[in-house]
Amino acid sequence: MTFDDRLLIRHYRQQAQAEKQLSQISADVDNSEGGEEAQRLFEQMIEVKSNLVSSFATSSSYLSYKHDTIKAVINGIQ
Repeated sequence: MTFDDRLLIRHYRQQAQAEKQLSQISADVDNSEGGEEAQRLFEQMIEVKSNLVSSFATSSSYLSYKHDTIKAVINGIQ
């Protein structure tokens, strides 16, 4: 597997966008009138949070794999 920093950059960008979406949804919740609108906002929030968790997990796994591989190479050289 080759390491491409663009992959992490893309994930970090997606995480920042998801955090902005959560902020917007929170602002919309404050202005909502309840009922159907509140349910829709709640569903949006769950979807955005799920995507955010997935992105964090992917970034973390990729970074951990990258560090472990680099560590193995360094230990193999010594």
